[in-house]
Amino acid sequence: MATAIMATQQTLATRPPIMTDPEWIALESIEEQTRRFIFDDAILHGLSRRGLVEPDGDRWQVTEHGQKALSAHEVVWIS
Repeated sequence: MATAIMATQQTLATRPPIMTDPEWIALESIEEQTRRFIFDDAILHGLSRRGLVEPDGDRWQVTEHGQKALSAHEVVWIS
């Protein structure tokens, strides 16, 4: 049983995070250093709680975890 749980956790850890379209758009926009967003700060704070972005003064930046999510997302879309 413990082995099955660990295998499931490993599988989930290698998958891109499940996000809504606005969350993906926000993450991609931050990566592209967009200054104006079409959504409210709640999405940014949600991404921050998940470790995907972090505030950097008056801007937001994508974390290493966020970069991995973006890379994995591109692979999923291309495949």
